[in-house]
Amino acid sequence: MKDIYRKNKHSGQPMAVKSIDTIEFTETFNYLWIDRLITSLYIVLSVSLTIISFALMLGISI
Repeated sequence: MKDIYRKNKHSGQPMAVKSIDTIEFTETFNYLWIDRLITSLYIVLSVSLTIISFALMLGISI
């Protein structure tokens, strides 16, 4: 059987190569959800504590 690809040279690199910029972007993108989670938890806790503090100052029982 005749090999039609015999003139192709092997480059030594894998077929799928990611650039350094793409790897850094995906690594930072993967940690963005953790930052959003921490920020939203901080907002929810601070608003809840503020509401409870105002309720206690005004004498409203919770």
